[in-house]
Amino acid sequence: MENILELVSTNLSRRGFICRTAADGQEAVLAALGIIGSGSVGIGGSLSVKEIGLAEELKKRGNAVYWHWTDGAAAKEQASRAQYYVCSANAVTQSGIIFLTDGSGNRISALSYGPENAVLIIGKNKIVADEREAFMRIRSAECAGANARRLGLHTPCAEFGQCDDCTSPERICSVTAYFERPSKGLKNTYVILVDRPLGL
Repeated sequence: MENILELVSTNLSRRGFICRTAADGQEAVLAALGIIGSGSVGIGGSLSVKEIGLAEELKKRGNAVYWHWTDGAAAKEQASRAQYYVCSANAVTQSGIIFLTDGSGNRISALSYGPENAVLIIGKNKIVADEREAFMRIRSAECAGANARRLGLHTPCAEFGQCDDCTSPERICSVTAYFERPSKGLKNTYVILVDRPLGL
């Protein structure tokens, strides 16, 4: 059977995404640095980006970096106007459809319109068979539940390990979108598929 990363990469490319594969986090960092060059970089909330240390490498070589996790809430708006916006996704189907869910929609907004380019770094743990599995993954204890627990929130997924389609003010999956093709609001949307689990 064809390697799953190569299959997903091929299908993403057919849909118009500029896709690359990386064996591990170090290769993913090198690929991202090559894509970004000297451009300014906005980063969405992303454990994947944090785990591979990309922000530190960008700052080390002198790129302007805007990340609300390290620079405060005002950096969200600056990030949306950067030349490159870096984040991950919650799921990607084998056919190449990318799914994201947000509390405020900042990642979804940036991937739709705003920055010139986007770079998504997606670990192999985010690959699912189809759209149904993508929605199931987004609402799972391992994804939304684990993220809510990480943030110390009191939602059903965090406390009981199961989505209840809650109305909690602390809900973090308020805005969900899927990208069948790259948005025409950006010049390029790059995807780096990593042959390692990354993020939630």
